Amino acid sequence: MTEKTGFLLFTHNLNNVIERCVSYVAGILFFGITVFAFIEIVRRYAFGYVFEWGQDASIYFMVVAVALYFCVTQIRRGHLVMGAVIEYLNHKKFFRVVGLLKIASTTSIAALCLLFCYAGWEMVNYSYSMDLTSPSLFLALWPFHVLFVLSMGLMGVVAFFQIIEDVIAYINGDHLAGEVDLISDI
Repeated sequence: MTEKTGFLLFTHNLNNVIERCVSYVAGILFFGITVFAFIEIVRRYAFGYVFEWGQDASIYFMVVAVALYFCVTQIRRGHLVMGAVIEYLNHKKFFRVVGLLKIASTTSIAALCLLFCYAGWEMVNYSYSMDLTSPSLFLALWPFHVLFVLSMGLMGVVAFFQIIEDVIAYINGDHLAGEVDLISDI
């Protein structure tokens, strides 16, 4: 087994573990907070009583679940793409340009996510040291900030490994086949 094949196998296995774990956590959060919000609606209109912190919890947990699922979306390379540009460049036989754009866009995603993660730790420290709370004054915000920063960092790590995968595919000449992969970062 060559080093390239070993690395690709490692990243494939790592992506499977991350996708399985993170998608379950995000799915449980989505489901749990949806049920909680439904119960809060019933309590409000049937009994005239709600938790003061219920709306804050719904919002913050939903944001955390979405941020966690960003990583799964990155693993699947399933975010929005400009398919028309890719198809046009591929049709004009600019296969190398499409391959290089894929590497460049994955690099920009990794850099952006890792910068969010790096800069976000200052917000985590600030919210922890100042004991910031939600508008209802019930929920501490630093755990939500930690989860958001960790999800952005995890997405950045996944994108970093995808850069290496894209470079290996480019070196192997996979881009020269002329097959357009519209599930791409471009």
